[in-house]
This record gives sequence, C-alpha cells and structure tokens, in this order.
Amino acid sequence: MSSASRLRDRGGFTLVEVLVALVLAVLLGGVIFQVVQGESRFATVQSAREEVQQNSRGALEILASELRAAQGAGLVSADTNGISFLLPRVWGISCGGGTNTALPVIFPAAGGSVFDLNSASGLMGNTGTKAAPVWGPSPNPTASNRARDITLTALNPALGVDGNACASIRSTADASNLMKAYTVGGTNIPIVPAGNTVYLYQLVTYTVDVSNGEYWIYRTLGSGSPQPLAGPIDGANGLALAYYTSAGAGIAAPIADLPTLTTVARIGVTVKTRSRTQGNANLTDTQVTSITLRN
Repeated sequence: MSSASRLRDRGGFTLVEVLVALVLAVLLGGVIFQVVQGESRFATVQSAREEVQQNSRGALEILASELRAAQGAGLVSADTNGISFLLPRVWGISCGGGTNTALPVIFPAAGGSVFDLNSASGLMGNTGTKAAPVWGPSPNPTASNRARDITLTALNPALGVDGNACASIRSTADASNLMKAYTVGGTNIPIVPAGNTVYLYQLVTYTVDVSNGEYWIYRTLGSGSPQPLAGPIDGANGLALAYYTSAGAGIAAPIADLPTLTTVARIGVTVKTRSRTQGNANLTDTQVTSITLRN
C-alpha cells in the first residue's frame, strides 16, 4: 500500500465540518445561556414578588389586629395616611367606690405586673351602663383631662372597704381565683360603677415618613420612638386610610375633634409596598381590608 493510501485511510475532519461544528456549538451555547438567563430573571422576579407580598401582608395584619382591638371611643386622631388610637393592653372590671384619684379594679393576676406604665398609657372605663356604655375620660393623650400618671397597687381582697368590694366581684367573676385586685391611682381617674368594664391602654400611632429617599410605614408604641414597620411603600399614599360611620357614610379626614372621632365605626385600610430587589423597583403589591371598631 502506498503512502498516499495510508494517509487517506486515517480519516479526519474537513474544514467545512469543523466550521459547521463550531457554528452548532455557538448556537447551542446561546440557547443554554438564554435559558439560564431566563431562569435567573424568573427567580429574581419571584423573590421580589414574595418580598412585596410579605411586607404588605405583614404591615396590614399588625395594623388591622391592633385596630380591631381598639374601642371606637379610643381614636385620638385620624388622617388619610396615619392614625393614633388607644390600644387596650389589660381589660378588667371596676369594683366601684372609686374617686378621681383612685379606683379599685379587678385585673388578670399577671396583667398588672407586666403592663408598661409610662407617659403614653392610661385608664379608660365605662362610666355609663353596660347597655349604653360611655367611655371616659377623654382619649386625647394631649388633653389635660385624660387619666394620667397611672400607678397600680395590689390589694388584699380581705382588707378594707375597696378590698371587700373587689372580693365580692372576684368571687362571682372568677371562681378560679385567676384575677387580682388593684388600686389604680393617678390623675383624673374615671369613676366607674361596680361591674363595669375598664382597660389599661397604650397610645399607638401609625405614620408615613421618608427614610433614605423611600417612604416607610412607622409605628410608635407608648412613649417610645417611631420604628419602621414596613417598606418601602408606594409613595406617601402607600398607607391609605378611609373612615366611615355605622351607617356607611364616609367621614372626611383629617379628623381631630373628639365628637367626630367617636362616630367612626369602620376603617378601610390599603397598604401598597414596593420591591427593593435590584431591577424590580417598580414591582408592587396591594393589600386591602376593612376593620369594624368595637363599640
């Protein structure tokens, strides 16, 4: 066999075959790159969507749960992008026989000891009847006639006139002895008839403010500093509040006077958050709910 024949028998790729293989490899690589890039974009969008949904739902759940606990007579101020109200922390029963500086009350045994009394806390009580409650004093935390400088002193139900009154109520209201008698001291304490409901509260305020160029929902509890709750939200109206009477009529905000505040029976809440994930700043999520206040 000649040398030329042996060379031909070795085989190999021609230049055309090599070029075709290169073109196919480039096309296949491009397809794979597009698939991977698409999956990455999808994962980023999903992450951004979960982020805004968690922010909006979390903020709405906290605000809604606290508003549902609030009394209608406990609203302090109401605006389209913010609200202040008295959040009940400990509920109790008046023993009666109180004065404007002291009221014997039955609270859960653990309630009085864990409640944080400060400049933004106080006492509200039903000074009317159970059928027609009249809550007092004024819920406005800046008003001079609000119950303030609150103190709690444990009572021995077996001692004193007030103690005997509390012992009688406790024996009927809580046979398991899980309630405890206290004297609520302070200034402008409401005179609440025996058997009527009272509660210790903390002032809660929700506002919208700007941080590093972004709008956030802030929450202030008691006398503390405003703390960021959720964000960024979609501008100043990322938290939107609407107010209605029991008949469904809208009430124009802002509302600051107490007679109008006491007519608020339902609050519509809208929270719209914006994504912070890179490349998805325009992705938003909106959550809406309606809260009916206690009477």
